Amino acid sequence: MTEAEVAAADAVLRREGIRYVVIGGQAIAREAATTTHDVDVMVATADYPRTISQLQRDRDLVYDWGNDQTARFRIRSQGGVPLDIVNAATFSGNKTGEEFFAYLAEKGSSVTDGIAYATPEMVWYTRLLTKRWRTYAEKIVTNVIDGVAPGRLREVEAIATRFGTETSIKARIAYVREELARPDVESLAGSRPGA
Repeated sequence: MTEAEVAAADAVLRREGIRYVVIGGQAIAREAATTTHDVDVMVATADYPRTISQLQRDRDLVYDWGNDQTARFRIRSQGGVPLDIVNAATFSGNKTGEEFFAYLAEKGSSVTDGIAYATPEMVWYTRLLTKRWRTYAEKIVTNVIDGVAPGRLREVEAIATRFGTETSIKARIAYVREELARPDVESLAGSRPGA
């Protein structure tokens, strides 16, 4: 079932003709219990500034702030729920943003109710490449406790290799694995295959 916030974001983005994939907590919620009400979407980067400018004129959105990586809007019909528009180039490593977005759309997402949602490994990849990666590492641990298989970290490594970001990702994945190996976490997560 599509959350109301995602449906509202989808209506705006489709009306504006913007290609996107839902990332972040709403994507993780497809496979594990999680609570999030904001909507994070990644867009193609052929003309990211034009996309943001176009959305600033949309009557159903309120623009809060933006830079060349992310822009924050609020969805009027959802009481101001945040909608973050993320530039795919931020995570493309040695490829173009368009190449990264194409990979995300074709191989790193699945469609439910006509909306593309990133796989957990794509969400984890993007989270581990941010400046706040340690905070997101804890969310990854929580995702595993809530049911996402930890073996999917191998897929994060494969994505990093594909986009030339493995140097940045390697130590961060090791950190997550160390956290997952803590006795208190292992007992919560149980013995999951692929750890």
